[in-house]
Amino acid sequence: MTYLSCFRTRLIQLLLLVTVATVGAVAQSTTGTLNVELENGSGLIMVFNSDASGVTLGNPGTSAATLAFGTVSEYGSLGTGVTRTIGTSSFTVSTPFDVNVEESGTTSSTYSLAAALSATAPTGITIEVDSVTLSTTSQTVSTTSSYGGNIAHTLSAVVSTSASGAGGPTTGTQLTSTINFTATAN
Repeated sequence: MTYLSCFRTRLIQLLLLVTVATVGAVAQSTTGTLNVELENGSGLIMVFNSDASGVTLGNPGTSAATLAFGTVSEYGSLGTGVTRTIGTSSFTVSTPFDVNVEESGTTSSTYSLAAALSATAPTGITIEVDSVTLSTTSQTVSTTSSYGGNIAHTLSAVVSTSASGAGGPTTGTQLTSTINFTATAN
């Protein structure tokens, strides 16, 4: 065998080896399926928003907002968005706030709104929403509110002018109340 024919034989063997190695290196693949299941549930969501005429809420656009009247008294200045009415044995501070309830997957076109205090109001203070006096028992605030937009409501605190210890509220101390709202599809 000549050098040239030996070289040719070796070259053919090398090319066959490279071809076999390349064919063996083809990417492997497999297939599978994923069955996706879901159940479309109906539901409501409620968020509180600042009303343009009222106090600016803390954490607006959520279901856990805060409303701070600031320091209030029968006389003297009030914060922006707070109004006052003076009665014979009390004064009332009020401000509007907005409630927005959205619905999904219901046939209801309206909802009822109820509210309750999480604990008894501080001594000498009565909390109202839309002139409905609140207690720890749920009270209906509205019965046919529409979904999908801000609905204005008025929060009021009726403050007794009696002295602290004689039926009036404690002075010089931050007094708080938490109101739990419930929207129910009609």
